[in-house]
Amino acid sequence: MRERAAHLALDIGMDLPEFTRHDVSHMDALWELADLVGGPDVTLTPAEAFVLGGAILVHDLAMSRAAHQLVDGNLRDRPEWPDALAKEIRAHFGRAPHPSELASPPTEPAQFAEKSLLRVLHAEMAENLPLSSWVSLNGSTVYMINDAEIRASYGRLIGSIAASHHWSYDEVVGKFSSPIGVPGFAPIDWKVDALLLACLLRTADAAHLDATRTPDLLAAIRNLPSESTEHWVFQSRLQRPYIENGRLTFTAPDGFSREEMSAWWLAYDTLRMVDTELKGADTILLEKGRDPFQVRGVAHVESPKEFSSVVPCRDWEPLEAKIKVGDVASLVRRLGGAELYGSDSAIGLRELLTNACDAVKARESLSLYRSGRPFSGRVTMWIESDAAGTWLFCSDNGIGMTSSVLGQQFLDFGCSSWLSPAAVRDNIGLLASKFEPTGKFGIGFFSVFMMGNRVEVWSRPLSGAPSDTWMLEFSSGVEVRPILRRAKQHEQMDEPGTIVKVLLDEEVFSKSDTGYTFRTTINSVNYQKEGPVLLSDLVTYILPAPQADIWVSNELAKESPALIMGKDDWLTIDGVKLLRRVFGVLDSELREPNGLDASPNLFAEQYGSSLKTVFDLDGLPVGRLCLLGPTSQQQHRFGARSSTVTAGPSRTQSTVISVVGLLIGKPSRAARDAAIPVISNATLAEWADSELPDLLRGAPDPGEWCRHLGERLLSLGVETSDIPMWQAGNQWLNYSGLVSWIRERGEVKVVDPMQITVRVGMDEHLIDLHNDAVVVDPSWTYPLYPEVRGSDDWPSERQGQHSACHHVFLEAIRDAWGSSGYERCLDTFDSGSAYERTIIGCTEGKEVFGSAHLVTRD
Repeated sequence: MRERAAHLALDIGMDLPEFTRHDVSHMDALWELADLVGGPDVTLTPAEAFVLGGAILVHDLAMSRAAHQLVDGNLRDRPEWPDALAKEIRAHFGRAPHPSELASPPTEPAQFAEKSLLRVLHAEMAENLPLSSWVSLNGSTVYMINDAEIRASYGRLIGSIAASHHWSYDEVVGKFSSPIGVPGFAPIDWKVDALLLACLLRTADAAHLDATRTPDLLAAIRNLPSESTEHWVFQSRLQRPYIENGRLTFTAPDGFSREEMSAWWLAYDTLRMVDTELKGADTILLEKGRDPFQVRGVAHVESPKEFSSVVPCRDWEPLEAKIKVGDVASLVRRLGGAELYGSDSAIGLRELLTNACDAVKARESLSLYRSGRPFSGRVTMWIESDAAGTWLFCSDNGIGMTSSVLGQQFLDFGCSSWLSPAAVRDNIGLLASKFEPTGKFGIGFFSVFMMGNRVEVWSRPLSGAPSDTWMLEFSSGVEVRPILRRAKQHEQMDEPGTIVKVLLDEEVFSKSDTGYTFRTTINSVNYQKEGPVLLSDLVTYILPAPQADIWVSNELAKESPALIMGKDDWLTIDGVKLLRRVFGVLDSELREPNGLDASPNLFAEQYGSSLKTVFDLDGLPVGRLCLLGPTSQQQHRFGARSSTVTAGPSRTQSTVISVVGLLIGKPSRAARDAAIPVISNATLAEWADSELPDLLRGAPDPGEWCRHLGERLLSLGVETSDIPMWQAGNQWLNYSGLVSWIRERGEVKVVDPMQITVRVGMDEHLIDLHNDAVVVDPSWTYPLYPEVRGSDDWPSERQGQHSACHHVFLEAIRDAWGSSGYERCLDTFDSGSAYERTIIGCTEGKEVFGSAHLVTRD
């Protein structure tokens, strides 16, 4: 068996060259370490020695493809393969995998995925290796354990003990609580204490960290990545340990330089892990009535300073300067609430709805990936009242959560649980599906405490029965530890999903004649209104692009929830209705026209029929839009900000200048109040090019609106040569007209738009521009408002120091005057003192002086 294991172990170095040695020398060293850790009082029966030896031989063998072929065929046929590959594709490309990439994987992500699976699965696969077989060259069947009787008696036990080196101690105790009896061919006293052997294997394996595992020759030829180099460096410095007062002492007399500081800290953290392993084994052995090992921990790891006495730091001090959070509850309360989101408690409602939509999306994506069958998801909100007060419920029929996710990842503030290893393990295929969560920051749920401190979360996982429903109860916000318990029979959920239940604070809601209302602020596009808002109206406002059917009840149990929005209905509803939603025109306002603000409604009626759905290159809808044309004075306050960019399904304050409608986006910061559209530069430009001809044909005579439109479209990367956006003298010219106008002149005055208005009394007037003056805006026009981190690169990265209008004007100079004129004009623009005071126009027969760049042909 040892010889066969040694042959397989050779492949580990080929498949995982960045790993330290896992060959037969590692296996042999574990015997010596097990003897050192156990001490003279630990004696093994011949059967125990055989089982431990077999477990040592196979515990790491499955870190090679060859071992997987013996046990389970091709590594890529494993059910975990699609998720492992998808994880690497997401990390490599920053997006969900395309089905074609899963079928024909990109080389680099596939290689990383295989290595990841070898690491993750090796302990599990070790369980079956002792029973594995293969066909030899002469056609006979060969087994890892040749003797059939021994294989049948001890093969599975050897595999279980080998696999247990990656189990928790609770699993070890649960599986190996009692010694194993003997087969018929063995003496009666040859029983096997599997718990003792499992503890010996895992502690010896953890403690094998000396230089014998990191030969310099292998380090030189394996081209180690940086993350592996630190492991090799620290192990190459450690000498073999000795026992000091019942603890292992590791030393490295050569020490670590400042350049090797990371390796020193890795050594410290690793030996603290070994210390934990040894102490865990000691505790379990004593609790289960076994004699303890002679080694019960690692010496000199109580502090970095103490560790440096045996593993020196050369020319630096081991100060443990880790970031610490002393008051976690305060951090969660502040950054998960008003400090991050502001004072509007309706943000908690938004986060509940967004998370519920994410859960439904995850189940829909899984259903399509696994079976190709669509799944109909829904999110429901309603209100109930009892002796404690008024409760808000938010329910979804999404993937739900297991007790481990609900009690751990879900509560890990700042760590999103949607694509966590635990969630993926419970929902195989989730990473490989097209699921892209809106929630990525791991803090959204905690905003629920802005609505009330008493919260209950019920959840049933997709793979669970009603009896697998678990409840997480917060009795007093985040100040008191929550309680996790299994749901009682009457609390069990009929189908998978999650319910969040919040006891509302009195200042958050009120009761009106038409139902329950929330005190909030409707802050839409360019106007704001405050006051009580019906729950159904508020949900519609918060969620303009729903990703599930949304059902809401405004009343208590008197009224069943009604469908107020359908999944992705923003694509199909009447354009006027969609713009009313975008502009925050509430259904209750339409029912009471006297209270309706006319401007947004008129704006919606003007542009609703012009909206067109825009699709990305994969055929997915990314917006429903039209270009903004001239606006009436009544609509003036909307200006150019007449669209909303969503963060997934939910509203943000982001808008794309000069675009009317709705664009799907991704949140650009944790507060999710701003987003960046997912539409690509090419798709956006193609759409705008198709819109421009109709807009220009149906618009009034050229004027300021054309210049503003052209400036904003240039910032979007759109071709504007047909727009008469250039005011030159008393004309409005398109690009070719501008080139001809410049060609006819030897000198041109380039005027800032701020210079062409004069104030007469209380009124502002546009001047009549000089025949040789042209208006060019030198400032950047930002396509996305408000500007947020990442928006500099949307839709395309800005180049140089000149505005888009300057760039186009310079190109016109080149076309009209040639390269020499272009260079002189560029020098003029780049010179900070190049502005001159000159006549730029007149008004009411009087000349108007202003600052202008004077550019000349020669």
